[in-house]
Amino acid sequence: MKKISLFNFIIGALVIVILIFLSQQVNYRWDLTKEKRFTLTDATVQLLKNLNSNVEIDVYLEGESLPEGIKKVKDHTKSILEDMRRVSKGKLSYNFIDINQVKDKKKKEELQKDLIQKGVLPVNLEVNSETGYSEKLIFPGAIVKKGNKELGLTILENQMFFGTQDALDNSINFIEYKLINTIDKLNQDHAPTIGFLQGHGEVSVQEVSDFLETISKQNYQFKKIELGKDKLLDGKTDLLVVAKPTRPVSEDDKFLIDQYILRGGKVLWLLDQVIADMDSFRIVPSIFSIPREVNLSDMLFRYGARVNDDLVLDLYCAPVPLVEVIAGNPTTKLYPWVFYPIVRGNQNNPIVKNLNPILFKFPSSIDTIRAEGIQKTVLLSSSNFSRKQNIPFELFLEGARQKPQPALFNQSDIPLAVLLEGKFKSFYERRVVESQRELMSFEGQEILNEASSPSKMIVVGDGDVIVNEIDPSGRPLPLGYYRISRDTYANKDFLLNSIDYLLDHANLLSARNRDISMRILDKAKAQDQKGLWQVLTIGLPLLLLALLGVIFNRSRKRRFS
Repeated sequence: MKKISLFNFIIGALVIVILIFLSQQVNYRWDLTKEKRFTLTDATVQLLKNLNSNVEIDVYLEGESLPEGIKKVKDHTKSILEDMRRVSKGKLSYNFIDINQVKDKKKKEELQKDLIQKGVLPVNLEVNSETGYSEKLIFPGAIVKKGNKELGLTILENQMFFGTQDALDNSINFIEYKLINTIDKLNQDHAPTIGFLQGHGEVSVQEVSDFLETISKQNYQFKKIELGKDKLLDGKTDLLVVAKPTRPVSEDDKFLIDQYILRGGKVLWLLDQVIADMDSFRIVPSIFSIPREVNLSDMLFRYGARVNDDLVLDLYCAPVPLVEVIAGNPTTKLYPWVFYPIVRGNQNNPIVKNLNPILFKFPSSIDTIRAEGIQKTVLLSSSNFSRKQNIPFELFLEGARQKPQPALFNQSDIPLAVLLEGKFKSFYERRVVESQRELMSFEGQEILNEASSPSKMIVVGDGDVIVNEIDPSGRPLPLGYYRISRDTYANKDFLLNSIDYLLDHANLLSARNRDISMRILDKAKAQDQKGLWQVLTIGLPLLLLALLGVIFNRSRKRRFS
């Protein structure tokens, strides 16, 4: 019996040792949450496994007395980072830093300036404590470092148009994508290059200076491209932006863009199909909106989209100021301007999902055209109270004083931005002229009639979506900021997401498409039902324990009496 007992003990010990060893080698968890909030996307896992060097992340979402919602965002961020560290096998490390713990005033100010310069903006929180309310400055973002490169990101979403709860939910939804997208940019051997088409009256550098500065901070390079002088087909331009051309694009230039697309090149089309400008109202009481001929409609038609010669009017719109004289004193009053629609995105697409509204100025509608092998997705559209206005059409600024008639705004979901994906066919198939052959000789490339690889493009029916306003002193304002109402719209986020999607070689944007909802404790309800929950969580377990004790003692007495 002793030998058998010893043998069983040794076998049991060996089994326990083997199980411990296996548990250290195999790291697996079951994610039982409905939204799979603790499961990284496949694209994230693949990128982390292939990191070519160490990544360090400093998170500044730390501190005492944070509101409950902010704490949950911080905890989820820590959980995501821990999963990333595990998958990367230690190549990724992270630290949570409380900026308020930096006691040296000079060092603290330098750190704050550095964070702001890298795009991590501060938020002034109102903290409720036992002694009352107090204000606390936090920097809800992170700095991702890899080698001698580093990029900043914001964790807490803007709460301007969303409620506080929705903003917190969005912060949790997007944190994985923001982190892995930033890591991917640092992990690439060379920064992607964005080319801005020139030579056709496109927007000036000052008009897009805020966007250019932003993409520079996102590890993108940008350059001007004047076709015929600068090579487009040399493989050094990852994305071409056609931003509000005001003069016709020549057939030779269109041909080069066509060949660029057939080689897998990505294009972001930002087109003003109608001539209409608010600045004209400074010198005349009315303006005529007329078509703008940029000679791109036929080529876009071939690809599967058409920007129409019309204007989209919407009751959900931004205001314009008009001067009124009351008791001899001039005052400014804001009136709705239906030619400035405020649009929301397709919630099923990661480019625009849960984005704040985007401001358009004199946009045109877009029709999707049948094109073999091309998938079309409407990204942005008008509200349920909109309509199309054919042109030519005379606009009166004073007309803003008149209350719009809802009965006239009887159209809904008019497309304003469309995504096209697939293998595009050449617009110039079987009709290439000699000058175009010479251009291809200059580029050192052969002429293609069909796409060699799939490509993507986004067509937007408003060229002003990328234009930042200029303040009276001549300084550019942040893109999306509308100084009349002092609101900031999501124009910049929409364009950045569009670029990320077009250049997303690893399908990372799928991480932005997940839905995770926070379950925040209702403090008022918890306080009201405090006694009930104390009985259930403390009294009931003790009662069950006592009951089991009585049953055990009676059973023992019956057995041994």
